[in-house]
Amino acid sequence: MTTKKFMKAKQILLVMLLVGLSHYLTHADGLTNNPNLRSVRHGSYTYTWMVTNHVLIYVNPNEFWPGTWKEDTNGWRVQLCIYPQINNRFQDGVAYPLSTNLMLSVEWGSTVKNSGGGYYLTPNGKFAKFELRDAKGNIIFPNPNAGTNFLLYLIEGDTLGSSFSQKITYETNLPAWIAPLSGSLVSKFPKTISLNVYPYVKYYVLDKIRYKIMGEIGANTNLPPFPVGLLKLDEIYSVTNEGNYTLTVQPVLYKISDTNQTILNRVDLPSVTTKIHLLPNEQ
Repeated sequence: MTTKKFMKAKQILLVMLLVGLSHYLTHADGLTNNPNLRSVRHGSYTYTWMVTNHVLIYVNPNEFWPGTWKEDTNGWRVQLCIYPQINNRFQDGVAYPLSTNLMLSVEWGSTVKNSGGGYYLTPNGKFAKFELRDAKGNIIFPNPNAGTNFLLYLIEGDTLGSSFSQKITYETNLPAWIAPLSGSLVSKFPKTISLNVYPYVKYYVLDKIRYKIMGEIGANTNLPPFPVGLLKLDEIYSVTNEGNYTLTVQPVLYKISDTNQTILNRVDLPSVTTKIHLLPNEQ
């Protein structure tokens, strides 16, 4: 190729690049100035809200996993997130801080798959392992009533129309290991259980009695992980010495059997350990 032809080809290529860049910038400017697109932050998450069709699109799924997490070979993750909760006393319309307590959110999800339904929390909301150790390796024992009504506490904010005006109840003659009122944080979970050990709500549709089983949970790859436990650490432990502690938590789920819709199989999730700095409990 002669020098003259080479320069001509170079000029053509440059024009094509400039046209392409101009088209890209025009498209990008259109997205930026599109009144139907709005970038918003909700808590720790950034998402784009499509005003016209009310579609919520998360911008950065990595924001879903800011805590300490572990993933198993099935792609399920368990995450421990610890954050402060500020309690206020209100007087004459003014909020006065009383104390700052640490909250623990135990979360379950995946970056590669959806759960597909049929998953349940444990029927008592307890864990396979829940252990706190101080810097010397000594176990810090929880308060005697720490694990009471774990599951009911977690689902308390759920809604089902007016049905939650009804009482959430358990069947009678439950197996001893369930013990919802037990203060223990942990249980030894059987490999299989029956659906009738779960709490339920009785409600009415067209004067007919219906039952809603409580504790169902799901996971989606494009949504934040779901909590399988939400606890106030100062209600779980009475800390008397400031210091660095090690917390280990292993949750368990149950999944409805593919062959029998009344039987659930245990799903052992990863055990996760995190470091936490604790102060003596504030009164």
